Amino acid sequence: MTSSAVENRPAGSRRAVVQRYVDILTDAGLKAVFGNQRNKDVLVDMLNVILPPHRKVADITYETTEIPGFTLFNKSVRFDLRCRGEDGRQFIVELQCYHQANFFRRCVLYASKAYDLGSQRGDGQEYDIPPVYFIGLLDKDLQDLQKFSPEDSIISEYTFREKTTMMVPDETIFTIFVELNRFGKELEECETLLDKWCFSLTHINTLDKLPDELRTEAFERLFQACEIARFEPEVKLKYEKEMITERDYYNMLNTAKADGLAAGLAEGESRGRAEGREEEKIRMAKAFKEQGVAVSIIATASGLSEAQIAEL
Repeated sequence: MTSSAVENRPAGSRRAVVQRYVDILTDAGLKAVFGNQRNKDVLVDMLNVILPPHRKVADITYETTEIPGFTLFNKSVRFDLRCRGEDGRQFIVELQCYHQANFFRRCVLYASKAYDLGSQRGDGQEYDIPPVYFIGLLDKDLQDLQKFSPEDSIISEYTFREKTTMMVPDETIFTIFVELNRFGKELEECETLLDKWCFSLTHINTLDKLPDELRTEAFERLFQACEIARFEPEVKLKYEKEMITERDYYNMLNTAKADGLAAGLAEGESRGRAEGREEEKIRMAKAFKEQGVAVSIIATASGLSEAQIAEL
């Protein structure tokens, strides 16, 4: 590997370590790079590596990331990133960096909301609805996917298929997961374009230059888009603010988990594992609530209902 990593500077070096490239596997980093219309060619490059050959995209336009609820009691849906191809196909990109109960169901719900929005174009009830591709970039093991995704593949795809023939009658909703947490190759081991993209996404924030092994037009565009010094002032300020918030959130989440797990295990000796796990959720929720975290976020992180959290 010819590139030098930031953390591998010679011992005794006094030069300040400055992160050159954004941490793209954070919500703030993902939006700063791929959510910036100036970098849409980089997003197209990534989509075309992930999508099957017959679903490649030539150009995209950015869409609003929020879909309001359809009734007074329905929550709105907010995506990390949403765009549309020239032929009307919708692409949703979501980043998942922590465990979440019923994650797969949430992904299907989000894709379904976007698909339903496509039916409101006034097509004369002909149901000429563009397909939706939900792409999840995963940085953690998700138990509800592990037993279904192929062991030798980073990418898994789910859609409507006939059970016996595995034929897809029509393109409707596709949920595609890129399990970056399963990628463990060194750069010199990366043979395919997908390998090189996975390596870049998982390591770019630790590098201080573009590796020679990645010196192609596509990766030059990616590394330029991720270089913090190149950010427009307003983009850089927004990224730095969101990174502070994100770090605080993850710190609170990890602290609450550690405190709740320790207490849950101690009490679990006398009250059983089930009660210990429930106590862990409650302690986590209380810790978040004391910090003023939104109830919806607490419910997502802890697995408790909003009604249970309100009673704490």
